[in-house]
Amino acid sequence: MKKISVILPTYNEAGNIVQLIKAINQQIKKLKLAPEIIVIDDNSQDGTADEVLKLIKKLPVKLFKRKKRGLATAIHLGIKKSSGEIIILMDTDFNHKPKDVSRLLKPILKNKADLVIGSRYIKDGGMHRSEAGTIQFLGSKYGSLFVSKILLNLPVKESLSGFLAFKKLILNNLNQKAIFQGYGEYCIRLLYRTMKNNYKLTEIPVIYGKRRYGQSKSRLFRMMIDYFFAAMKLRINDIIPSGNAI
Repeated sequence: MKKISVILPTYNEAGNIVQLIKAINQQIKKLKLAPEIIVIDDNSQDGTADEVLKLIKKLPVKLFKRKKRGLATAIHLGIKKSSGEIIILMDTDFNHKPKDVSRLLKPILKNKADLVIGSRYIKDGGMHRSEAGTIQFLGSKYGSLFVSKILLNLPVKESLSGFLAFKKLILNNLNQKAIFQGYGEYCIRLLYRTMKNNYKLTEIPVIYGKRRYGQSKSRLFRMMIDYFFAAMKLRINDIIPSGNAI
């Protein structure tokens, strides 16, 4: 049975994590696949890790606790601890809906793609408007399109989602340490380097859900600056190659 490793980086998600893990486990089992759910908790102060510990004897869950914080490095640690053939990356606040996991996996299971991204910016995709005001939604949308299409010429419109499924083997020839740095800009680097290594990328429409508990950690303006410079660095390094790939 093919194993699917789901990486869940957490920081103060005690009110979401149990329901999320149960829902993900159920969705993967419906496909007759073996789930492996890996939680990387960055020193949450609300008891997130304690909630996960309650599930370890009941469900296929692994927990790794860290004292430092950092989204991309947490994801990288989860990938290193994973044993599945396919990796899923997703948020832990129900923005990324567990019911979309099966749709994310299908192009890979049918060998039609090596990496699939859940996209808000294609037909039938979108975002729950109570989670994002019009300025935030439009800024995110056109910022993502600018990075994807103008700067990097990616074959997808969404480059910032963080809701991904991919074959683990695509990482074999990539500089993972350089990719998984910072916050959400790891997604841009991963998509770009995957494309450059001639793997097939595709996207499916998703609608971001509403956070059920806690507060968002995202800061749009700061994120967009970081994403822009990450994309520019990728372009410059391809035009003027340096000794170290990004």
